[in-house]
Amino acid sequence: MPRVARADALTSLFAGTLGASLMVTSSENIGISRLTGVRSRFVTAAAGGLLVAVGLLSPLSRAVAGLPPAVVGGSALVVYAVIAVMGVQMLARSEPAERSHSMIAALALAVGLLPIVAPHLYDGFPGWIRTLLGSGVVAGTLAAVLLHALFAVADRPRSTTGSPTGTASGVTAAPEAGDS
Repeated sequence: MPRVARADALTSLFAGTLGASLMVTSSENIGISRLTGVRSRFVTAAAGGLLVAVGLLSPLSRAVAGLPPAVVGGSALVVYAVIAVMGVQMLARSEPAERSHSMIAALALAVGLLPIVAPHLYDGFPGWIRTLLGSGVVAGTLAAVLLHALFAVADRPRSTTGSPTGTASGVTAAPEAGDS
C-alpha cells in the first residue's frame, strides 16, 4: 500500500508539471480488487495497457465515450459502496468501544459531511481553506488525523516519578472481591 501511495504521488507531481489533473486511483483499485478478487499486478498492467490503447485509438475512445451514463454511474456506485464497506470494517477493527476512537470517527464523519450538508459554509473563507475544507474527504481526513494526534497526546501515560504508590494518580486500585 505505501508503494501505491508513493506511485500516485509521483504520478500526480508529474501530471501537475504538464498541467494535467491529479492521479488518485488507489481507493478505486482497492475496491475493484476486493470486488473481483483479482490481485495480480499483471492484470493491473494489462488494464493500464488497454487504457493507453483506448486513449490512442480514437474508435475505441468513441466506443467508451458511448457507454450510457447509467452504466458508468452504476458501476462507480458499486465500487464506492465496496470501499465504504471496507472503511466500516476498518473502523470495526479499531476498538470502537474505546471512547477516543468512537469520538474521532464521529467527529471526522461530521466534518466530512459538512461540505455536503452546508455547501456554502466556507464561502467567506480564503480560497486555500475552501480548497481544503470544501472536499468532504479531505476535511474528514484532516479532522481524523488531527483528532487522533490530539487524543494520542491527551491519553499518553503520565510520568510515575514522584508518586509515593508508583501510580500516576497516586491512587492504588481497590482489591478484587475474594483477594486477601
